[in-house]
Amino acid sequence: MKMLSLIAALIIWIGCGPANKSASLDPGDTSVTDSLQSDGTIEDTPLTPASTQTPISKEIKLFKGLYTSGNEVSTFRDCNNLSKVYWLEDKSNKLNASYKQTEGFLSYPYESIYVEIKGYLKGKSTVGYAAEYENVLAVTEVKTAKQKSFSTDCFQYEFVALGNEPFWSVDIIPSEKIIALKDVGSEKTYVFPYKAAKASGNTLIYQTTNDKKQSIKILITKETCSDGMSDRKYNYSAQATISGKTLKGCAIKKGDKVVMNQ
Repeated sequence: MKMLSLIAALIIWIGCGPANKSASLDPGDTSVTDSLQSDGTIEDTPLTPASTQTPISKEIKLFKGLYTSGNEVSTFRDCNNLSKVYWLEDKSNKLNASYKQTEGFLSYPYESIYVEIKGYLKGKSTVGYAAEYENVLAVTEVKTAKQKSFSTDCFQYEFVALGNEPFWSVDIIPSEKIIALKDVGSEKTYVFPYKAAKASGNTLIYQTTNDKKQSIKILITKETCSDGMSDRKYNYSAQATISGKTLKGCAIKKGDKVVMNQ
């Protein structure tokens, strides 16, 4: 009697066991197959190894824009769409090397340069600082890297002022929240937080102080101006005062065309 009960139990176990499980799988699913393991469990195994799956295509394009590099910063502002700022991935480090070569001796931290690069968009990152940007631009080739100037299309300054004897320049950049003065005569660069100008007649007055307790006052006046060295004619004069020193020159407003004297 005990022997008959044991045989009946064995038949029931075989009918309900692992061999019957594969029959419950969707017969239309051809992406996996079942294999019986030594412990009696079933493992789903892909029919096609992952290494043979087709990779996602990457469309390489030419990008033109402003590149900023620094401590935990690597960003690119697209000239074709100034609202687009990408995190830039430069695994070869060629672009960063070009950035360091392009910097002038009076450059300031995180000063952007104009670049033309080839690369592709990888999509939004979920890692670190890159996750703060909507897309990652991966660089494959560096075509051009140079200092920007008032004639660089996607350089969104408010005014650029410049003078000579001694040579100096000021970049007023609301989009980057910076006012930067480069005094070639004293070989010094001063960086200040941007503060909007106050109008007084036909003069705009910029005044701001940095974390080093340095102060600057800049006067931009609507009047014809000549830099005294070139044939350029400007629509604004400029005067910058810092540390008791006054620098005089001319200024260019974004969008204005610098004409040559006849």
